[in-house]
Amino acid sequence: MRRKSFFYIWFIANVITILFYFFGGFDRINYAILNYFFYLSSKLDFSEDIVVIGITDKCLERLGRWPWDRRHCVKLLKILKEGEVKTIGIDILLLEPEGAVDVQLAEVSKELGRVVFSAYFNTEDSRLYLPIPIILQSAFGVGHINVTPAVNGFIYGLPKSISYGDREVKAFSIKVSEAYLGKVLDNIPTEDGNLLINYTGKKPKIIPFSDVLDGRISKEFFKGKLVLIGITAKGLGDYFLAPSYKEPISGLEIHANAVNTIIKGFFPKKFPKTTIIIITLMTALFFLLTKEKPIKVLLLGLLIIFVSFCISYTLFLSSRIIIDCFPIVTSTIFNVGITTIYGYLKEKNEKDRIKHIFQMYLPSEVIEEHLKNPELWNLKGEEVEATVMFVDISGFTKFSQEHKPQEVVEFLNRYFSIVTDIVFKHRGTLDKFIGDAVMVIYGAPIRYKEHPLEALLSAFEIMEVAKGYNISLKIGINTGRMILGNIGTEKRIQYTAIGDTVNMAEYLESIAGPGEIIIGDTTYNEIKNKVIAEKIILTGKYTGRIAYRVISYG
Repeated sequence: MRRKSFFYIWFIANVITILFYFFGGFDRINYAILNYFFYLSSKLDFSEDIVVIGITDKCLERLGRWPWDRRHCVKLLKILKEGEVKTIGIDILLLEPEGAVDVQLAEVSKELGRVVFSAYFNTEDSRLYLPIPIILQSAFGVGHINVTPAVNGFIYGLPKSISYGDREVKAFSIKVSEAYLGKVLDNIPTEDGNLLINYTGKKPKIIPFSDVLDGRISKEFFKGKLVLIGITAKGLGDYFLAPSYKEPISGLEIHANAVNTIIKGFFPKKFPKTTIIIITLMTALFFLLTKEKPIKVLLLGLLIIFVSFCISYTLFLSSRIIIDCFPIVTSTIFNVGITTIYGYLKEKNEKDRIKHIFQMYLPSEVIEEHLKNPELWNLKGEEVEATVMFVDISGFTKFSQEHKPQEVVEFLNRYFSIVTDIVFKHRGTLDKFIGDAVMVIYGAPIRYKEHPLEALLSAFEIMEVAKGYNISLKIGINTGRMILGNIGTEKRIQYTAIGDTVNMAEYLESIAGPGEIIIGDTTYNEIKNKVIAEKIILTGKYTGRIAYRVISYG
């Protein structure tokens, strides 16, 4: 995979992730994470000023089937009035007139002064259902009881207001809170027009409607309180899924949580999608910059995922700030995958390139071994101790003059093939062909200690094979320090060895007679227990240096 291709794939993957998130593709997973955060966070307390009076199953047994005569509601409001209640919110739709009792209900509501009734907007017929006019005129206000289920069916918030004709109806919980606090609440934070509810995780204590009528609850208990009245019987009321709760809760309990959120002023706040998108792109850029370091990419990916969850949970726990972390996590997983594949393909291409280069110099099994362990290679240039062997055909000039060019080429190809097989057999590196001569390196780039012996064994075996072809060779071998690496230009490069050790090996080959093997003193000292050799004193370029003419092996 080329860098340009990597960039295109990286770009497309991250754009798809961002678009998928922007259009709600990750909503279910983000909500699932949010539910888990709600579940893990410590439970909050309801305000002591909030009292919930529910029409429970017990009340139905006591007062009969629903709907009840509104006189029960009148009686309840009178009890609360005597108890000097501060605010009342009635989560019961009063849509049909019932006669004189409506006048009584309107009168007691007006006397209380802060009674909020409920309205409902029906999306099926697009109508807003309000209390009957006499009730509406006596109320402090009216608020809608609509809620907004998310894609997973959970209720995280409710519309701040609903527009119907020229009427703007605020949420029931907001209108009740305004009545209780004595001020207009226009600065409540919203998310897409919805008031986000900070669920307590605790079910409010529900006082049965019938217990209040029967005097089981002291009137003084309601002094200065905010009372919410509604249906909680499971056979009558609507029940909803809400985070923090293991079981569905009634609509009245949802409104109680919303009122508690408003009164305490502890609102959940959600990071805008644009901010999440920017953060996602910024994290993705890190992978673009570190794509050639697979280990760093993996560690970076794990770190980003871990930090994303930690930051998201910490901010939610401390400040109820909601961060959609899953787009960041998804982008990170994609980027780790893409960069890992890129790194794998890049490494494979590099191995194939090295294999292609060195298969002309080394045995295939040796190449495979060193590709598995790249640390064994060093192609940048280094000084190492190795053994160099030069092999030359004695009298080749005369041979080439006596034969046709095609015959000479065929002979050389067959000869070099034999020499190459023997060199590879003894772990040698074929450096180059120089006319009819061959240069071989032992002990590099493959590292092993027995390189002087392997060179000598190669020399004897090549000599034996040459006899079968009725040709005579001369061989020079020398061991010592030399510089190995890729040497050349940007347009042409070759892995080879240079240095005095190499020059002396070539010199020893040049002074050897037909059928002779001459080795340097360092080579001899390494294998002297395995050969019989004759000591010679060099002249010319290496005057005074010692070398050895090998007589036999063993």
